[in-house]
Amino acid sequence: MYILTGHNNHITVENQLGQHFQLNGELVRGGFIADPTSIQNWHKADEITPISQLEKDEIMTQIMQQTIHNSFKILFAEPGI
Repeated sequence: MYILTGHNNHITVENQLGQHFQLNGELVRGGFIADPTSIQNWHKADEITPISQLEKDEIMTQIMQQTIHNSFKILFAEPGI
């Protein structure tokens, strides 16, 4: 499970190790349309850890599952849209 903190045009995603990244996107009625290309690196203090494609896919799946039953959902834009 991730800690999700909303801001005007992004959501901060934090894992259980205290690492985080900024998920860019657009706030829309009832949710947030996230840009999957913004998932690149975990940050913690002065450390930067790249996020693999497999982990990126897992992160997107888990975030969508985490919000699926909420009135505020996080979905990911399709590439090229």
